[in-house]
Amino acid sequence: MANVEHEYDFQGASFDLGDERDREIVGFILSQALFGEATGVYCGQSLYAARSLEAARFYVRQARQELNHLELFADIFRLLEMQPVPGHWVIRAMSSHNHYYPLKVLMEHAIGEGMVLDIFKDVLLQTLPEDHPQVPAIKKKLASVCREELEHVQWGEQETRWVLSQSPWLATPFYGILELQLAFAPLILKPFEAESQGHPVLSHLPAFLEHVNQRVWRQGQELGFVPQQRPGPLKRLWAMGCGLALLVRSQLSSARSTLDKTYLAELGFTR
Repeated sequence: MANVEHEYDFQGASFDLGDERDREIVGFILSQALFGEATGVYCGQSLYAARSLEAARFYVRQARQELNHLELFADIFRLLEMQPVPGHWVIRAMSSHNHYYPLKVLMEHAIGEGMVLDIFKDVLLQTLPEDHPQVPAIKKKLASVCREELEHVQWGEQETRWVLSQSPWLATPFYGILELQLAFAPLILKPFEAESQGHPVLSHLPAFLEHVNQRVWRQGQELGFVPQQRPGPLKRLWAMGCGLALLVRSQLSSARSTLDKTYLAELGFTR
């Protein structure tokens, strides 16, 4: 787990993989991760519409990594003798592909994979029990995934800054989308609320969710689209409306190739 730093402290709490209900919960978490890695197929369309050689190189590398992650999580299910379940509808909605490049880099990479990284490094790496014979090997695999996911988040942040420098008007709908995501994210935890009291790991869920919300909020502020002070209800509703309109636009957009038009300049051949 070298170089993987935890930001939320579960204070030594861990799941009991001998308990059937705990196994179901861990299986649910891993299933969402498995679905997320399956969305690596989106890299094909992203590569087609890459805006630069740098972007093309990134998406080639990411595609290879995501396919490796998919197999890795399948191996984890086999090691723990579990069966995956389909992705939760909130996860499916939050990880849906965007043909619209500005939303892709914000939602899929900067915010989406940032939240995924929170789950991997702060939940799974801390709460899978070390006394289980397969867990030490599993944590080694997860630590490697975390380092690659961090690279994806950094790419999303870099590109989001570039997008906002080119189109500053996107700051308002970007902020609205973040508000919407933070509103929907807690729905994933609803099935576990009733049994969270007294459970060593689940009792941390409210504090962990607040930690994630605050981290994402700071991330948005650092990227330049979240206000330093949260606006009032009317301004938030307006921003969310703008965000929804941008989401609709993203579903109506179609990918267009770029490199076949810019390759000479990208390669340094200028007139």
